[in-house]
Amino acid sequence: MSSKNNSKEENRQSWHQFLVFFKNTNFSWGWILLSTGLTIVYYFTYTLVPGNTAALFGGQFTDQAIKGVLVNYSVIMVMLLLIGAVSVIAEAKSVRSVRKSVWKRMMGIKTSYYDEHGANYLLSAVTSDTQLSVSSLISVITVLPGQISYLAKAIPQINGFSPKLVWAIVILIPVYVGYAFLIGRWQYKVGMTIQGRIGTLTGYLSDRIRNLSLIKSFGTEEKEEAKGLEASKELYQANIEFGHMNAVIVAYTIGAEVLGTILAVVWGSILLKNQEITTEEWLTFFLFAPTINTVLRQLSTMWSTLKDVQGRASRLGALMEAPREDMNENAPEAVTGDIRFEAVDFSYNEKVQTLKKMDLVIPEGKTTAIVGPSGSGKTTVLRLIESLYTPQSGSITVGGTPLKDMNLCSWRDKLSYVNQIAELFSGTVREALTYGLKRPVTDEELENAAKTADIYDFIMTLPGGFDAELSLWGGSMSGGQRQRMVIARELLRQAQVLLLDEPTSALDPETASSVADTFFSGFEGKTIVAVTHELGYIARADQIIVMNEGEVIDKGTHEELMERCDLYRILVEEQSYQEVFA
Repeated sequence: MSSKNNSKEENRQSWHQFLVFFKNTNFSWGWILLSTGLTIVYYFTYTLVPGNTAALFGGQFTDQAIKGVLVNYSVIMVMLLLIGAVSVIAEAKSVRSVRKSVWKRMMGIKTSYYDEHGANYLLSAVTSDTQLSVSSLISVITVLPGQISYLAKAIPQINGFSPKLVWAIVILIPVYVGYAFLIGRWQYKVGMTIQGRIGTLTGYLSDRIRNLSLIKSFGTEEKEEAKGLEASKELYQANIEFGHMNAVIVAYTIGAEVLGTILAVVWGSILLKNQEITTEEWLTFFLFAPTINTVLRQLSTMWSTLKDVQGRASRLGALMEAPREDMNENAPEAVTGDIRFEAVDFSYNEKVQTLKKMDLVIPEGKTTAIVGPSGSGKTTVLRLIESLYTPQSGSITVGGTPLKDMNLCSWRDKLSYVNQIAELFSGTVREALTYGLKRPVTDEELENAAKTADIYDFIMTLPGGFDAELSLWGGSMSGGQRQRMVIARELLRQAQVLLLDEPTSALDPETASSVADTFFSGFEGKTIVAVTHELGYIARADQIIVMNEGEVIDKGTHEELMERCDLYRILVEEQSYQEVFA
């Protein structure tokens, strides 16, 4: 019983997410309505064809009858051409618009949502989910009114010949209703499975391709190849089930159409033999029957199409409902000053508390180093300063103003963040150095920043200099070169608060020392918060905060902490040992 209840709840939730997706995305309604109108004209014209054609078959070779048939078929051909052209535009514009909505939504989602779902997995939401969902929905929206109008005009005409003729149509309704619900449920399940496995495979391949050098260095090509094939196999199996389902649909469809044709011929012949209808009426009904049969089948497939879209769009709907960052756009501009944590509690999940009643002060214009064992919560402090996460309790203030009450965009404009990965987007060197800047940058500024970061000479060796194209993720540069590119970028940004998260841990000691010198000389007078184990940063810090298991256990200068803090002394001795043998 609980399994059934869970299934019903999941189905309700999927429909809810489908409606959320439909409500919160912008379709190209002008083109959709035009395509719908053309489709209605097409089906209306099609209702005139059987009567005119039957009249010709009945021997009425009048100019009016011939002209009527020619005009009807001419209009039908023109409508088909227009519908094809307009529907392509409607679909393309709608897909583009919906992708913009989805992408904009993704940019505003809280970081915690990506932690739970995985950014790579959501790649297919912007690509295949959007394309297939929008295309299917538009086909339903544009065709449904025309098909209903066709039945609304055709069935009364047939009923006018003889109500008994309508029975042959009524008998087909249960056949197609059964098709709609049985196949629709199957399509929903298979559609969900395929999209889920596409997302998994996309995420896996993206992650492995990005770390291809790591795979090669560890010689795990065969292992990763096997994993990739296994992920592909799961998608293959889902596609095989989809193929089986389509085979059943084709067989079911052909069977229904044959049944409809037999009913039209046999039942119409019986009524004709009993002289309940005329030959012309029988011919008209016989010409109506295949189209009615096709329309009924298409109407039934629309339900299964909606079920398929329901499965594909549910993830998009969930994305639309994902918690969004509160940007506080109407709040005052962010201020600067001392950054203060007061009794801050924070956890990424319910089981493990990362920060516990944390109190600390980061003085404005000073350098604060945060040290501690792995997992002590150092990086979390930076993430909270950036407002990527918000504390469960306690407060974070800047210059006495609560961080949560500030305009988030203006606050982040005051921040620079550098980590050990040295993240760069592909594009030109100029685009990489000016990323995120909201002002024009002159060539002279670029040169000065590059020279200060000691990366100018390298840039000049590239074909095109500042306009040279970088490889994906800056893969063609060394770790030190990427880090210096990031430093140059942040020098141009000239933010008031510089957040450093182990920025030199991936570099050799000589390069790390040189990069550290650049940070301190290039950002003099700025507020610097450095999460690090490097002695070069620690020795220059105005304040050192020692953390362990989510708590601040001591703070002071290097000399003070060496005298009284055992944990700090151990960390320094370990680092000294590492540097001796580096």
